[in-house]
Amino acid sequence: MKKYMNAALVAAMLAAGCSANSTAPSDTGAAGNEGELTSEDFYYVYATDVKSLDYVCSFSHSDSEVFTNFVDALVETDPYGNYIPCLAESVTKNADATEWTFKLKPGIKWVTNSGEHYADLKAQDFVTGLQHATEFESQMLPLVQTLIVGLNDYATGLTTDFSTVGVEAKDDMTVVYKLNKPCSYFDTMCNYGLLMPINSEFLESLGEGCKLGAPDKQTCRFGDASDASSILYNGGYILAAADAKSKQVFVKNNDYWDAEHVYINKVTNVYIDGSDPSATVTGFMQKDNPFASAALLATSDNFEEYLEEFKDIRFTGEQATTSFGATFNFNRTNYGHTAKETDKQKADTKAAIMNKDFRLAFRAAMDRVAQLETLVDKSIATKAIRNMEVPYGYVKTSEGTLYGDLVAEKSEFKVDYHEGQDPFHDKDTALAHIEKVKEALPDLDWPIHLDVMVEETDKQTVARLTSLKQSVEASTDGQIVVDLAYVDTDTFLRSAYLSTGPEDSDWDLNTSTGWGPDYADPLTYLHIFSPVDGDVTRTTLGLDLLAEGSAENKKIIEEVGFMKYQELLEEADAIVDDNDARYAKFAEAEAFLLDNGLYLPGMTSVSSVNWRISRVVPFRAGYGSDKYKNVIVRKDPVSAEEYQKLRAEWMAKREGK
Repeated sequence: MKKYMNAALVAAMLAAGCSANSTAPSDTGAAGNEGELTSEDFYYVYATDVKSLDYVCSFSHSDSEVFTNFVDALVETDPYGNYIPCLAESVTKNADATEWTFKLKPGIKWVTNSGEHYADLKAQDFVTGLQHATEFESQMLPLVQTLIVGLNDYATGLTTDFSTVGVEAKDDMTVVYKLNKPCSYFDTMCNYGLLMPINSEFLESLGEGCKLGAPDKQTCRFGDASDASSILYNGGYILAAADAKSKQVFVKNNDYWDAEHVYINKVTNVYIDGSDPSATVTGFMQKDNPFASAALLATSDNFEEYLEEFKDIRFTGEQATTSFGATFNFNRTNYGHTAKETDKQKADTKAAIMNKDFRLAFRAAMDRVAQLETLVDKSIATKAIRNMEVPYGYVKTSEGTLYGDLVAEKSEFKVDYHEGQDPFHDKDTALAHIEKVKEALPDLDWPIHLDVMVEETDKQTVARLTSLKQSVEASTDGQIVVDLAYVDTDTFLRSAYLSTGPEDSDWDLNTSTGWGPDYADPLTYLHIFSPVDGDVTRTTLGLDLLAEGSAENKKIIEEVGFMKYQELLEEADAIVDDNDARYAKFAEAEAFLLDNGLYLPGMTSVSSVNWRISRVVPFRAGYGSDKYKNVIVRKDPVSAEEYQKLRAEWMAKREGK
């Protein structure tokens, strides 16, 4: 589960990307052999320091985009979105997809951060990895907790013998997973950190608390982000340096099993705080160690000059699979940063947020096009708009009906959910919903004030949320007021991206809900809002999980509709033998989520559609992957004409033409 910060984070705004971005991978072949290839070193930027290298436990994208280069998974994606064997040599399943067998490639080496051979990869390492993830309460565990045989019982303490869990090393080269129900996409889940391997001897050498069966986070140093020696490496790169708010350096692992497809010898990412919108362009143009790419941001003072100067080498891309949006704090308890002056104001805001029409009024009042025009050229602003959580064409039925069409059929409103346009923004609609709120809640004192936390050094986000404030207040005739609370980076991250629970949620509206897919099924997106074990429920909805929260927390979950949403999710996930019916039920769940304003769709990664310039050869890396494997950096920029030619070739192969 890849947890992303929304457009607030410079990484989401500036990363020009090494791989193709689109939404509906199709079944085509992998890229062919292109002979002897070389690459320049890779230089670019990052915005958030790594918090953990424990790759089976962390689900933050700022961590996973780093460690996915250090440790390989059983499968990976090719440039066209197909899942292909990686550490696995072959992947097979039984007739009903309840048992999956992975044969490992021989001779794969674990090496230390100094490049010394430590051990060979064995099937038992995958058993160790899942046991460690379970015992250390991995944030990603809900992905498979009820799916893999016996895992839920072990995770909840009903059993203490991990051998009862459905992951087994049949021999040194064969790992088998046994599932409680058919899962046709389980192999795609094996691309994620949770199911990556760990060498048990190395793990238990890093402290008493690392011992399997006796976990203690306080005395286990495995995955310490400040120590490159706290993990072993079997991937394409080794961590050479990770200096806080300074730089990250990766060097090629010369003992990597697929070293011939690792062309970049050294990766250097330097820290950037977002205060200078021209920073990547400046880096791209510098003589020494020029950046591999750059984003032409509308907030830059030189934006118009850049458009003209780089007219022959600038290009835009397709929407990425990442979805960003906004959510309300349904049970706010933290008021460390607020413009509210009385308890009545706090109570009125909470009551309003609990009301469906208020949430829909806010959705109609937001002008997402105007927000995006603060970030990108006006001519391409609408390209980034996404109107659902799951990308419109992420999956389709056997008859070719796209998932987004299914959502439209299930919605109580007549909405065009297609990407690249805004069907929600309308002042009359916003005012009509407000009148319904007034009828239902006559004791509210208007205007209703919503606190929104803003990272003060990030000019892009400041501009975007200032636009949000202006459009909402204008479209509601001032009846909804957005109060921007400017805070430093650390405060912002603690209350949003790095929040440990609703007690940290010091806001009424959260604009930091971002998610990328982990497997080829709508559940990968929709599960995050589950009140039972949703990945962002505690951090972006202001709610405790159902089993952990108070009676008041449970009451709120029921009143706003999350229990109904959970029922629909479970009904959809219970359909394992008919993907058409499964997708239709997930579409019903998403329509409910959207119709009730429980999630306000925003955009995809702006970088995917923004004007960019690049020395990175496009459409080579794994689809949606953060790996530098297969990436090539040239000395000269890619021309706009060349990009379009390569894109057409990629599209033709991806669509099987």
